[in-house]
Amino acid sequence: MAASGLVSLRVPYKIFPLTTPEPALPNERETWVPILNVSLIIGHAPTRKFEAIVDSGSPSCLFHADIGKAHGLKIESGTPGPLSGVVGGSKGVVYYHAVKLVVPGNMISITGGFSENLSVAAILGRHGFFENYVVIFDPSSNPPGLLIERVHRA
Repeated sequence: MAASGLVSLRVPYKIFPLTTPEPALPNERETWVPILNVSLIIGHAPTRKFEAIVDSGSPSCLFHADIGKAHGLKIESGTPGPLSGVVGGSKGVVYYHAVKLVVPGNMISITGGFSENLSVAAILGRHGFFENYVVIFDPSSNPPGLLIERVHRA
């Protein structure tokens, strides 16, 4: 339980074996990624759970377009915006829609972006996720993981 009286949720990182270590870290045999299993409610239709990367560097919550399309969302009817990453080059387009994000134990209304160009199922970013949760990344615990706590705003 956190000092604020809110219940915290601890989630271990997902561990991935490395077939080829990073050149700068030749002794590394695995990597870990902060992932939450979440779902969306699109209109009144709940999606199945899927893995979402918790990414404080992403300005918004992003979802692969296939998740929205499978539940009748007309992706291109949303508000368009640019999609790019930390490496310059190829850019894509994202379309924003009002949806509900279901995180273990909570449901929050967010504006989420949907794109065909996303290389993962979902990214939980600052607008939508981090403005509703305090997140602590803790690689020192065993196993390494993250701690999330819901922020309730007046």
